[in-house]
Amino acid sequence: MDLNKFFYDLDGLLSKGKSREAVEFIQGAIDKAAEKDDKRALIAMYNEAGGLLRDFSKYEQAEEYYNEAFLLIRELDARGSESYGTTLINYGTCLADQGKFKEAESVFSEAVVVLSGLEKEDDYRMAAIYNNMSWIAQEQGNMQDAGDYLNKALLLLKRVTGTEGEQAASYTNLANLYWAQGAFEEAKVMLIKAIDIYKDRESLKSEGRYAAAISSLANIYFSEGEYEKCAVLCREAMKEIEKEFGQNDAWHIISDNLAEAERKLDDSDSDMTSDSAGK
Repeated sequence: MDLNKFFYDLDGLLSKGKSREAVEFIQGAIDKAAEKDDKRALIAMYNEAGGLLRDFSKYEQAEEYYNEAFLLIRELDARGSESYGTTLINYGTCLADQGKFKEAESVFSEAVVVLSGLEKEDDYRMAAIYNNMSWIAQEQGNMQDAGDYLNKALLLLKRVTGTEGEQAASYTNLANLYWAQGAFEEAKVMLIKAIDIYKDRESLKSEGRYAAAISSLANIYFSEGEYEKCAVLCREAMKEIEKEFGQNDAWHIISDNLAEAERKLDDSDSDMTSDSAGK
């Protein structure tokens, strides 16, 4: 099969925010590749299907696709290939999304070995591993390691052309780390850098990246008592997510944050009304 055309058509759907249509498109392509027994094409398509289902919070289905890819990789005796390294990264991310951090860490470590063996140390996929390892370190309370991994990712990405989307994602992750440590101003700087990239390149807003950045900024505004600004950004993030993925896990988390911001605003309005009545 013509994988270049497959990725071109898929990117066209994703850049327009048509993630549901993209899932159907991938499944149709998988059926055609299976008819032709095109194993290499199937590995790529299983990875794309897994990634989209992960975005919809359908983790068990995503894992099934990754496992199908691993089966074909073993059949092709391609455990040292780029396809294997990529599948490991995607599968590890799916595990981490579910909070299976120890399993994910093991998978990412294997991915590093594979890519290093292919002399891909400056590959953008290594940055993806660093970003994910940072997230795992943060979840385990290892803030120093988390920051080190993120800075490694950014240094690598700045040497690779066409990685603006990955750079923006790294800025968002670094901002979340600063926020967790109470360094709100530093977090804001990182988020503004990320948001500027997304606004400059509209196509990069897809796959939940832009929503992640503005929802993180909303969290900072909430911490600072800027509840109106927080609510505005929460609504925008929810709109972006629902447009692509429906009301997934991320949508519900932001919805809860919005409800809390609105409660704070209502309390503030009530206090102002009471003060006015007392004068």
